[in-house]
Amino acid sequence: MANGNKDQLMKVAKSCSQYNFEEDSSLRSDVSIMGETAKSCENCVHFTAEHKCDIDLIDKILTNMAMELDDEY
Repeated sequence: MANGNKDQLMKVAKSCSQYNFEEDSSLRSDVSIMGETAKSCENCVHFTAEHKCDIDLIDKILTNMAMELDDEY
């Protein structure tokens, strides 16, 4: 999977140590909750116009999150 859905991208950003808010995210869609910009891969400096992480962390974080869920059961 090259990218996730909006909900996944928000969860990934919350778990990502490399998340860095992009001040000028005019090329990215605004992700807002109650009028405030939410943390999401979509507004990170590492998220490309091709909707991919330029340091290739989305899939790794999603996999780790899935493994954590498996460990809970």
